Amino acid sequence: MGKNDIFNKSNSNGYYRGTRKPRIWPLLLIFILVIGAAIGVVIYKLIGEEHFTSQKPVIAEPEPVETPVEEVVVQIDPSDLVEDSNHIYAAKDYAYSTKDVRNWITSMEPYTGEKLAFLTFDDGPSPTNTGKILDVLKEKEAVATFFTIGTSLENTVDSGVILNRILSEGHGVALHSYTHVYDRLYPGKTVDKEYVKEELDRLQDKIREVTGKENFKSHVFRYPGGHMSWKGTEEADAFLAENGIEYIDWNSMNGDSEPTSRRPKDPEALANFVQESLIYTKMKDVIVILMHDAENKGMTVESLPKIIDDLKAQGYKFAILK
Repeated sequence: MGKNDIFNKSNSNGYYRGTRKPRIWPLLLIFILVIGAAIGVVIYKLIGEEHFTSQKPVIAEPEPVETPVEEVVVQIDPSDLVEDSNHIYAAKDYAYSTKDVRNWITSMEPYTGEKLAFLTFDDGPSPTNTGKILDVLKEKEAVATFFTIGTSLENTVDSGVILNRILSEGHGVALHSYTHVYDRLYPGKTVDKEYVKEELDRLQDKIREVTGKENFKSHVFRYPGGHMSWKGTEEADAFLAENGIEYIDWNSMNGDSEPTSRRPKDPEALANFVQESLIYTKMKDVIVILMHDAENKGMTVESLPKIIDDLKAQGYKFAILK
C-alpha cells in the first residue's frame, strides 16, 4: 500500500482509532441536580418548613343560610272597631256595601245570593226605645243599622253609651243629618249639597266625641224624608260619593211614620205592613226595611219580634250596611 492509504490501521495520525471522546457533562449535571435537591430537602426540614407552609388549618367557609322572616300576625280583637268604618270586626261577614245594596233594591244590578234583610231605624238614639230595640235584637239574634241624628245625640243622656252598645253588639251606625230640618237641608225642595256635607261632617265628629272612637267613620247616609222626595239629588249624590258617602233609601217599611190616616194601629198591623209593602218592589230577595227608634215609636218596639220571626220564617238572613 502507498503511504497515503487511509485504511492503514497503523497510521501514525490515529485517524481511525481515536476520533471521538466520551461526554461526561450530562452525568455531571444530573449529579449536581440530585445533590441540590437533597440539600434543599434537608434545609426545608431543618429550618424552612414553618416559613414555607401555612400553620393555620384550612377551614371551609359554610354556605350562607337564609333565615326565614317570620310573618308578624296581628291579633285582631273581634270587638274592635274596623278602622274608618261604622262597625266592629265581628260584623264584617254580614256588613254589605251600601252602594251594592242600593243597586240591588232598585234593580240597577242583578242579585243572585241568599235572601237578605236590612232592619234600619231612623231618628235615634232615644233614651228609651233604642235600648229596648237592642234588647229585642239580642234576644232574636238579629242585627240592624241605626241612622242617627245629631240633635238626638245632644238630647239623649248617655248617648255615647247607647252608640257604643250598638257597635259592640254587632250593629251598624249610619248618618241621618245633624238637624233633620228640611228647610235647611233642602231650600226650595232642592238639596243643598254643601250644607248636607257640612251636617254630615259635624255628625261624624259628634259620634266620635260621644263614643270616644276617633277611628269611627260611617259611609252610610239616608236623606231625611227620603232620596225620592227632593230635587237636585243627582248632583248631591255624586258630591257625597266623592267624599266617601253613599245614600240608601228602602223598599219595605213597617209604616210607623206614615200619615195618620194609613198608619197601622197596633203592633201586629205594623209587622204585617212590612210584608204588605213588599208588593211595591221587584226585588224581594234583598229588602231594606224603614222603621224608627225615636221616643214616640214605642209600638215599633212591640212589633219588632213578630217582624223578625216572619222574616226568619221566609228564609232571610239579617245584615247591616257599611
